[in-house]
Amino acid sequence: MFAVSVAAAQKAPPELTTLATKARLGGPVSAWCRAEFLPGHKVAFAVAVTAATGGRYVALDADGTATDLGFFRRTAELSCYDRREAEKLDGTIRHSETIHGHITPRWDTTVVCGFLEDTIAECWQYSPDDHAFAKVGGWVT
Repeated sequence: MFAVSVAAAQKAPPELTTLATKARLGGPVSAWCRAEFLPGHKVAFAVAVTAATGGRYVALDADGTATDLGFFRRTAELSCYDRREAEKLDGTIRHSETIHGHITPRWDTTVVCGFLEDTIAECWQYSPDDHAFAKVGGWVT
């Protein structure tokens, strides 16, 4: 059974509940954000699925396909950015004195970023040409 466990301010939409049930994620969703992995297909999400210790970040496509992106150790912290937002965040990271890393979006699809550990974040993006997710950057704080 699927359980949505998200912050009170972020009520899960019915489409997310439907996709998560269809994907049989095997754990509660502790964080989510809307995504567009294929241009024009806006019913997709990135979610954090919590386990006993940590959990995993998963891309949920409109057909209910679930793709693991990465694993987190403690608490999920997940964000989705369009290409322009990700490029702007990259500029902020590159000019920071305390954050080290980069984000290099390559396609016009959503960039999903999540913290793997307290100070280490990784970002992924769907490649329509390769039909797969690719790591497109990350940072350390």
